[in-house]
Amino acid sequence: MIKNTPLILALAFVFFTTAHAEQNSQSHESIAEAVKNYVEQNINLSGEYEMSLTPLDSRLNLPQCAEPLEVFTTTDLIKAGRTTIGVRCNAEKKWSIFTSVIIKTYQMVVVLSQPIRRGEIITRQHLAIEKREVSKLREDFVIQMEQVENKQVTRQLDAGTILSLRNIAEPKLIKRGDKVVISTTKSDFSIKMNGVAMMDGTKGQLISVKNQNSGRIINATVIEPGLVSVNY
Repeated sequence: MIKNTPLILALAFVFFTTAHAEQNSQSHESIAEAVKNYVEQNINLSGEYEMSLTPLDSRLNLPQCAEPLEVFTTTDLIKAGRTTIGVRCNAEKKWSIFTSVIIKTYQMVVVLSQPIRRGEIITRQHLAIEKREVSKLREDFVIQMEQVENKQVTRQLDAGTILSLRNIAEPKLIKRGDKVVISTTKSDFSIKMNGVAMMDGTKGQLISVKNQNSGRIINATVIEPGLVSVNY
């Protein structure tokens, strides 16, 4: 037993040293928790979000901070995507590290339930509401069917596409060459004349129209298919 005593003492010393080091090291879990709390308090997003932290290097060994950890960023608000987060200890044994957080946001959006061709008018049968990740989308995605119903698509779109306002246009109610009725209304009378559209037009748009009786070209507002209005 006496011969083995140095070995036992050595093992005991190693165990004590390791345990002592672990007790005086800042746990990675505490750093992650501090970052998580900071993000939750400073995030500026609508809808649901999902947060994932980049794990710290397992070899990183930081002294246990005697004060609450300070978490900081270079920007005031935390948005979707990747954000760099700093954590520092302001105690006597100071240290500072940087980690990153990836935030994905989810929202109920309008998607196509079936493919649609360029120039086709969107109806309610084309549309569905689904929860999708919108972190990487522009902010012009559609969240209400009323925003796009009876509008015209500007390019061919596949089923499952999240609709955005940049792919939508007001439908052309009148096309160049269409025969139209030119309506002029005043408080005491109204006049209707036949005309020909000189250009395409959407609802409320001012277009050039040729009066078939006088041959004069005038500006008129598109009211509906085949009807324009002139105010004097």
